[in-house]
Amino acid sequence: MKKAITLFALAAISILPSFAQSGVGHINVDSLLVEMPDYKIVMTTLQAEQARFESEAKEMNAELEKGAQTLQANAGTWTELRQRQEQSRLQEAYNNIQEYMQSAQQQLQSKEIELITPVLEKLQNAIDEVAKSMNLEYVLDASQSKGMVIYTKGGINLKSPVKNKLGF
Repeated sequence: MKKAITLFALAAISILPSFAQSGVGHINVDSLLVEMPDYKIVMTTLQAEQARFESEAKEMNAELEKGAQTLQANAGTWTELRQRQEQSRLQEAYNNIQEYMQSAQQQLQSKEIELITPVLEKLQNAIDEVAKSMNLEYVLDASQSKGMVIYTKGGINLKSPVKNKLGF
C-alpha cells in the first residue's frame, strides 16, 4: 500500500509541471469590442437607421393625432356613420403604426446581426492568433456581463496584444 501511495505521489508530482506550464490568458471581450473602430461604425450605422425609423413613426403618430383631433372637433356636426368611419380609419392607422414598429424592430435586429457578425469574427480571429502565438491553452472571457472570470491575479491579459493585432 505504501508503494502505491508513493507511486501515486510521484506520478502527481511529475504531472504538476505540465499543468503549471499550461498557459491561461484572459481578456475582457466586451471592453475590447466597444473600443474597436469597426464596432463604432456598426453602432453609428444602427443608430442612424433607428433614428430614421423613429422619425417616420413620429410622422405617422402626428397624422394619427391630427385625425383624432379632427374627429373630436367635428363630433357634434358629423353623423354617427361618419364618426364610426373615422374611428375605424384611425384604428386602422394605429394598427399600421404598431405593425410598422414591430417590422422596424425586426429589421434593426437583422441589420445588427448582419453588421456585427464580421466584427465579432474579426475579434475572435485576432484572439485566436494571439493565443496561438503566446502558446496559450485557454483564454477566458473576463467580461462582467459573462461572469466567466471572477478573479484575475494571474494569467496573461491579452487585451493589448489583441488590440495590436487588430491595428488600433
